Amino acid sequence: MGWLGGERHDSAVAPILEARACRPPETAYLLTRDAAHRQRPRLYPILAEMGLSRSPGCGIFPVATFTPPMRTRLINLLLITCFAACGPSKPTAAQVQPQQGPEPPVSFPLVSGQASPDDIGRFLAGMPVRRGAALSGLQQTVEYQAHHHEMSAIWAFSTLRLDLMRSWAQSELAPVVGSGGSVLYPFGGPDLLHVTTLFPQARTYALMGLESVGDVPALESMPSGEVLAVLTAFRQATRDSLQNGYFITQDMRSDLQRSALRGVTPILLSTVVLTGGRVESVNGFSAGGKPGVEMCFSDTAGVSHRVCYVEGDLSNAGFSSGYRQWLAGLGGTVTYFKAASYLMHDNAFARSREFFLTQARVILQDDSGIPLRCFTQDWTLRFFGNYDHPLNLFSKYQQDDLRRAYATQPTSPLPFGTGYRVSQMDGNLLLAIKH
Repeated sequence: MGWLGGERHDSAVAPILEARACRPPETAYLLTRDAAHRQRPRLYPILAEMGLSRSPGCGIFPVATFTPPMRTRLINLLLITCFAACGPSKPTAAQVQPQQGPEPPVSFPLVSGQASPDDIGRFLAGMPVRRGAALSGLQQTVEYQAHHHEMSAIWAFSTLRLDLMRSWAQSELAPVVGSGGSVLYPFGGPDLLHVTTLFPQARTYALMGLESVGDVPALESMPSGEVLAVLTAFRQATRDSLQNGYFITQDMRSDLQRSALRGVTPILLSTVVLTGGRVESVNGFSAGGKPGVEMCFSDTAGVSHRVCYVEGDLSNAGFSSGYRQWLAGLGGTVTYFKAASYLMHDNAFARSREFFLTQARVILQDDSGIPLRCFTQDWTLRFFGNYDHPLNLFSKYQQDDLRRAYATQPTSPLPFGTGYRVSQMDGNLLLAIKH
């Protein structure tokens, strides 16, 4: 778990979990310590949903007899949450000045020229730039070496889940959706990672959210200290998204909006290169009056794709006719919902809900997407994973008909967590196929 980086974290994290014998012998205790104590308010409601409770002691959680899978889930949850608490505070530009490392552990070649958008993405992702003399020089510093190691570890942390998703998608989705076409991802924000993992065959990805578009950051024209300072905020946003499996708009704004990395464009750039792709072009556009950014890129096989992100409201008040026409013009027959805040359950989003039901031939979603009751007999439904109830935060969106369906209809296993259940490995997906 070296993705935290830095000696000050090692000393804090080393004793995070302790197994303590106690009476009666069938009870075990897990103790979170040091910086992890700050995360107790976040842990308690999640532990309660897992059927666990905390003792009156400081950060000590008594765990009644539980199975090895439950133990694994709990330990993973504690590790992820505790490690997130240990992240370094955000430095200012004055605090971060470049320091040359005498013998950097990673050799970044010195290059010349001006950085392209792909190079900006590579720099943010902790990868060697191909062009860009100023950025190449910064990659020789101790601070950037630390950024490289932390980004590598953050990315490696998600590799297993992404591999499971790819394997599942190849067997369950590819035969249904075929190749080419467009995928619409309402409420996805800049989450290009998961939609390309599940639908690698698509040629266009339409991401929608309320996060600002932003632009390609002009890192080469910024003072070195400012560039190095923003990398901390960028790592935090990346870590949060991979830990949660989705972007939280408020957290992302807190992490990035006060830095030079405003909006979703920097995140899209780094996602393309982290997944082995290459950014070809970046351009702004209007989606029926809504601001957007179009990014063309090639994947590891050299196949061309484009991602279009639109900053636009999907409520009845914001889903204008121009926006609808632009989306319809994409010809997207696949729609994907994940961690969608149950907005499709609200009649204030009835127009967009009806649009996606009419437009789509295939819908893949967790329980936060379109309510089960909205799918008529025109749809064949396949259930994956498990569903009993939503998180307590969304308890009013409990779907009794969905719970009955999971209890009475054939279901298939889901080998990865998704949506709001990403850390607990008990997520659910509904694959709806229109006749």
